[in-house]
Amino acid sequence: MSMERILWFDEQVRAGRNPASADLAAHFNVSVRTAQRDIEVLRDRLQAPLKFAKAEKGYAYGDLSFDLPSAFFRKEELVALLFARRLFRDIRPPLREEAETISARLDELFRTPLLEKLEDAVSFDVGRGPDIPGKIFFDLLRAIIQRRVARLHAAAHEEGEAAGRDIEVEPLGLHFSQGAWLLLAYPRKKKGVCAYSLTRMRGVEVTGQQFVPSAKTPAADAAARRGMATFRGGKARDVRIRFRPGKAGWASAQAWHPGQRIQFELDGSVVLELPEAPVVEILGLVLQQRGDARVVAPRELRDAVQAEADRLAAAYPSKGK
Repeated sequence: MSMERILWFDEQVRAGRNPASADLAAHFNVSVRTAQRDIEVLRDRLQAPLKFAKAEKGYAYGDLSFDLPSAFFRKEELVALLFARRLFRDIRPPLREEAETISARLDELFRTPLLEKLEDAVSFDVGRGPDIPGKIFFDLLRAIIQRRVARLHAAAHEEGEAAGRDIEVEPLGLHFSQGAWLLLAYPRKKKGVCAYSLTRMRGVEVTGQQFVPSAKTPAADAAARRGMATFRGGKARDVRIRFRPGKAGWASAQAWHPGQRIQFELDGSVVLELPEAPVVEILGLVLQQRGDARVVAPRELRDAVQAEADRLAAAYPSKGK
């Protein structure tokens, strides 16, 4: 079995080209019998819904929601593979002969169109945080690669609270930063990009509705690599966030932290005081409020969040402008 051949065959089937074993054999210069064994592995071991279309004389998927990456890898294995590729590509330290061999194999593997798309869909920073369910991770990857609108089922802020809201978004990319996963996406009912923490998602529904990405949209890495370097530890202490009057009632009714305090201002705004909070969630909150919330303190966090928000606004301009 060759993973490269199977990935290529999956790409051809998914594109509607109805490949046959002869096409696979010719592309990789192997025997038809070898190609047929690869197809059998894809169908029987990986449980792909392959059907032979007699009219087209080739294979098709009976269910396009089938996700080959989640069949091939566990989430941890796929993340490790993508992270290794990123290290070899971006850092490029002096390599010994053995490491050069591994790098060459990764280069060959990532010539496969599907893994190229996966690499574009995921980016990394440093840190280690709470794990997320593999289904959520792979559902978001599928939505990003297939350019499909995703419906995010957000969790409540704490156990026992009423269920959170559902949000429809056009997903752009996943980014791992400050020990947590973020989804960068255009919400359907707002302008501009937002960042959503995966730790607060109860589930993801990949809809059948496709979207056309903006021609100006860069890779996820370009929109999330810098800006928060001051807070490598992942948390900020003694945080103060000001909400404008229109959001004051909503913000004061939320359970953010057991030690939170709410300060009501004369102009109708409120200031939320938190003893500590994950930086990635503060960034996501400010971006989602689209100007109705801003960090007041500490100064370093205020400046970092503002710089990140400005950079994301420039990288992902409001749709329609």
